[in-house]
Parts: sequence; C-alpha cells; structure tokens
Amino acid sequence: MIKLTFLGTKGEIEEEAERHRFHSSMLVESGGTRLLIDYGLLHRYSLDEIRPDAILVTHAHPDHYSWLKQDVPSDIPVYLTQVSLDYGKFKPRNAHVVSPMQQFAIGAFKCMAYGVIHSIRCPAVGWKLTVEGRTLVYNSDLVDIEEKDAVLTGVDWYIGDGSAVKANLVRRRGDALFGHTRIITQVHWCEKHGIKHMVFTHLGRETLREEEGFKAEHPEAILAYDGLEMEI
Repeated sequence: MIKLTFLGTKGEIEEEAERHRFHSSMLVESGGTRLLIDYGLLHRYSLDEIRPDAILVTHAHPDHYSWLKQDVPSDIPVYLTQVSLDYGKFKPRNAHVVSPMQQFAIGAFKCMAYGVIHSIRCPAVGWKLTVEGRTLVYNSDLVDIEEKDAVLTGVDWYIGDGSAVKANLVRRRGDALFGHTRIITQVHWCEKHGIKHMVFTHLGRETLREEEGFKAEHPEAILAYDGLEMEI
C-alpha cells in the first residue's frame, strides 16, 4: 500500500484558505519507508513529528526549503541538487547531492530527480518515485519538464503545480522562461502520456478563488488540501 499525505498545499502567497494554510509538502509512505518531499517555512509539523526517513527537495525557495532562511537541526538525510545546496543561507547537516536523471534507492523506493523549468536564479527539479510497481511524479513548481517524454512515460500518478487554472503566470527574461504553467496545460500533458490520475498542489491565488468551480468542471483531477490522505 502506498500512502500520500499532503501536509501543505499553499504556494508562496499571502492569501490562504481554511484548507490551504501551509506550504506545499507531501509525505509518501510504502513498506515502512517515509519520504518527505519539500519542507518549507510554513509547516504544521516539525520533522520530529513527521519522522521521515529522508527529505527530497525540489528547489531552494522558502516555501519548499526552510534552510534558505533558518537552520533546521536534524540528521535526516536531505537529497537535493548542488545548486539548491549552494543557494541557501543554511545547509542541512546530512546533505546528499543528486544529479538529474540519475536513479538511486531509498528503502523500497527508486528515486530520480529530473530538471524542470521554473526559476532562473534557483533552478528546480521534480521527483519521480517508483515503488510497488507504480510510478508517481511530483513537480509542484514548473513551466515545463526538460525531458518530458522520458519523465512522463510509464507514470501512474501526476502531482503537479496548482498555481493557476487558466491565468498566465509564465514570464520571459531574454531567452529564459520562468514562473508557473496552467493546470489545464498539465492536464493535457497527462492526457497525451496516458496518465489517468492527477493531483494538484501548491495552490495559488486564482486556484483558491476558483477551487469549487474547477472541481465541478474537471472531475478527472484532484485539488489537494492540507491534511489530505490518499492510498494509491
């Protein structure tokens, strides 16, 4: 049994809702192994309460990476890219540097970071996890996936960026893009690659306003909320 717990589902915005108060973070459990993806500044539970075996970091923005602005005393292994490790003011005590598209194991999980387009100054990755014969991807902040076909092939569950439903949050600086792509665009990616299960986290202003309407129009996708638990 694979269990997903969404500990937080809010993006880096001032607005909040009753069900969206904490920064986006997800706990994945299987076979006695507990993996935490991201640990931002606004969190309900301490690491001692969550008890993850490892932390997987997407990037070093404050809503994903508490070490950017504060020390977090813990010996829990933290897996992140070199650029994220160098970006923060503080560094995890037990840091493990990973490279995109290189697979490694944590317990029963096969784990792989992959490059996504999101921030110019603070490049991000998504995470692809395979366990119990199923594969999920988690990319809560992105404009696009760098090796999309390779990453999305064989995926059962897609957990994506819920910053905007239809609003354009993609920006350009020179030849570089940054920001957040629409939920609708990500739904099309999933349809193209045969991914039937879609969940969106990291909700932004527009999504918070349109949450009920989106759920009615798009029953094929789930908008996560703080405390949502799913067995997949």
